[in-house]
Amino acid sequence: MNDSNSYRAAGAALLALSIGLGAFGAHGLKNLLPPPSLESYRTGVEYLMFQSLGLLALQHSKWVAWLLLAGTACFSGSIFLLSTQSLHGLPVSWLGPITPIGGLLLMLAWGLCAYQLFISKSEKSAVSK
Repeated sequence: MNDSNSYRAAGAALLALSIGLGAFGAHGLKNLLPPPSLESYRTGVEYLMFQSLGLLALQHSKWVAWLLLAGTACFSGSIFLLSTQSLHGLPVSWLGPITPIGGLLLMLAWGLCAYQLFISKSEKSAVSK
C-alpha cells in the first residue's frame, strides 16, 4: 500500500470512528453531560469528521497528511477528554492549551494543501504554454 492509500485508509477509519463517537455522544452521553460539555463534544466529532473526509478524499503530501492527523488528534482528542472529564475524572485540564495547537496544525495542513495544489496547477499551466 502506498503512502497516499495509507492516509486515505486512515481517513476512512477515522470517519468510521467519528460516526461511532457521534452516535455515542447523541445517545450515550446526552443525559450524562451538561449541555455546554455535550456541545464541546459535538464540536470534536464534527472536526474529526471534516478532517477524516479530507484525508479520504484528497491525495496529500506526507506533510499535509501528518499535519492533519496530528492536528485532529490534538484538537478533537483534547476536546473529547476535556468535555467528558466529569465522567472519567482524569486530571486533563492541562489539555486546554492543546486544543488551539491542534487547530493551528489543521490550519497549517490545509494551507499547505492549498499551496501545493496552487503550485501544481501553476506548473501544469507553464508546461502547457
